[in-house]
Amino acid sequence: MQSTGQEATSYKILAQRIKTLLALLRSPIGLTLLTLILLSFGLIFWFSPQALNYLQHKFNQRFVFFSLSEPFLAMLKFSVVCLVILFFPLVWLGVISTLDALLSLPKRLFLLFFIFGVILFYIGVLFAYFVILPYGVQFLLSFQTEEIKPAISLEHFANFFGFFLLLFGAIFELPLMMIFLTMIKVLNPQKLSKYRKEIFFFIVVFSAVITPTPDAINMSLLAIPLYLLFEAGLFLSKRLA
Repeated sequence: MQSTGQEATSYKILAQRIKTLLALLRSPIGLTLLTLILLSFGLIFWFSPQALNYLQHKFNQRFVFFSLSEPFLAMLKFSVVCLVILFFPLVWLGVISTLDALLSLPKRLFLLFFIFGVILFYIGVLFAYFVILPYGVQFLLSFQTEEIKPAISLEHFANFFGFFLLLFGAIFELPLMMIFLTMIKVLNPQKLSKYRKEIFFFIVVFSAVITPTPDAINMSLLAIPLYLLFEAGLFLSKRLA
């Protein structure tokens, strides 16, 4: 009965937070923020041809398109990804606020969740951009021959680029995800620590599947940081358990 009462209280707090958020969006601050987001999207979309052209030269390729609408759709998707990355602190603040409504996080823990969540996300994005994607693209393009030359679709590249940036940003949130699951009693860090070998094997397999190349070097570039993040999440979960 006590658990049911706590859940009801949490849902009431969450409903109140949602009402507060809707009121904030209708306020001058919310309208100013919305205007800033729309202006940012417009600027990103306006300069997306130059950005895609830079990426074209960075990877030493020439993008092509196969339909009249493909350039517009590619720039649209690219702009959305860049907008999400740019305003991720706001997105993460919304996520943390929801957790706070459900778990009543202490102010210090709320602040730590927010700061480290933003830092880990941007580390993941930068890691994907500077490490994983260059190796991955270079490896995939190595299959070209004198008879087979690459013709990379602009939209497919925008999908590929955006997917890996956001994916690695999310993957690097692993320690915080583990802490959250521990706080809601879904994860038991003491029991989880007994399965380190199995988890390491799963991380290696996951890294082999998710990285764009099957070689051991590129796989290790993800597997090693991911396992270190797991150990960090396990250590912090034990402290909070």
